[in-house]
Amino acid sequence: MNLKEIEKLIQLFEKSSIASIEIEENGMKIKLDKNSPQTIITSGNNVKTKETIEEKTKEESGNYVTSPLVGTYHESQYVGGKAFVNVGDTVKEGDTLCIIEAMKVMNEIKSPYSGKILNIYKADSDMVDYGANLFMIGE
Repeated sequence: MNLKEIEKLIQLFEKSSIASIEIEENGMKIKLDKNSPQTIITSGNNVKTKETIEEKTKEESGNYVTSPLVGTYHESQYVGGKAFVNVGDTVKEGDTLCIIEAMKVMNEIKSPYSGKILNIYKADSDMVDYGANLFMIGE
């Protein structure tokens, strides 16, 4: 689960009539309880509270670049090649950020924004869904 999915889960939970819920996915546990002041999220030895998530959200202000199709994320033009972009790089509108392979067709994903790469949400060869966050670009 990524940060946006967790935030949406918390919002849906707060609006629902459910008193508590516990979810486990890919080694991450999320415990939500309306009778408790804290939301607890554990992943391995890391423990995060709702307040920690809200602080991170405030820090992450920028524009998301999302996947326009379903496929395989490639960070470079060929296996073992240099990544198109890394966190901290400055990009201009129209620069290639990655390639998404769909049905053996290589689709270059261009930056719709100019700015600095603040976050990369996928690793090389990850499967991506339509609308999945790929990058955050900001100042």
